[in-house]
Amino acid sequence: MLEVKDIMTNPVLTIHPDKSVLFAAEYMQENNIGGLPVVEGNRLSGIITSRDIRLNHPNRIVADAMTKKVVCCSPLDTTWDVAELMKANNIERLPVAEKEKIVGIVTKKNIIKYVSQLSDHLTGIYNSSFIYMIATKLLEAGNEISVILLDINSFGEFNKKYGHVNGDNCLKIIAGILKEYVNDNNDYVCRYGGDEFVVVTSKKTRQAEELIIGIIDNIADHTIKTGFPVTVSAGISGGKRKYNRNTVRQKNIVENLINKASLASTRAKSMGVKYLTV
Repeated sequence: MLEVKDIMTNPVLTIHPDKSVLFAAEYMQENNIGGLPVVEGNRLSGIITSRDIRLNHPNRIVADAMTKKVVCCSPLDTTWDVAELMKANNIERLPVAEKEKIVGIVTKKNIIKYVSQLSDHLTGIYNSSFIYMIATKLLEAGNEISVILLDINSFGEFNKKYGHVNGDNCLKIIAGILKEYVNDNNDYVCRYGGDEFVVVTSKKTRQAEELIIGIIDNIADHTIKTGFPVTVSAGISGGKRKYNRNTVRQKNIVENLINKASLASTRAKSMGVKYLTV
């Protein structure tokens, strides 16, 4: 996952608070930008945007027209964190600051480009990069997680029998069912790769088992109705571990949990059961 420091613009065009609103407007127009951080003595004191300019007389000074409460991010924040911050505050550009000193700037256009890399283009849900990122963040925050890995049974044979177009449609259907079942506040789903899907949830193991039973049954019932029936097997791992808050350690734990869930899914398939928990 990229950090802000990897994509931010630097050096940053700024303006002094004593300049006029007219000067700010002309400066922004000249450089084709929608806002300017207001800096005095290397300290970020505000931001003036095109909206601020529209609402204020050209002869006013920037200090009186600027937005004083500035939403900032750190150069170490992830692009995902910044996307959420911009969405929550409905802003188009975000100063990057360290100890009140501006070190860069990121725009919504910038962020969208990189956040889109977290999506699976076929199914429209997240990809494995996202699931690693969100699982690591949950662990760093002190949460315990359960990981569910779903594997479509005999998907290679399905593609041979019905064709890859119907195979792709099948993947889209399963992604849609997963999105219907997961709770956006507790569960995160991705296409892990090929015919595998992963759900990371803050639910306990027992709740994860209840969740997966409904998903497995729904997939079987729904795909029968489409004329292209498939079944899935699942593995569940996690639930009762305690973690220290070390980023490198957390990533290793996530890899371990996904691997355990994958092996459990393979065993469930060979045993002819819906899922196994480890």
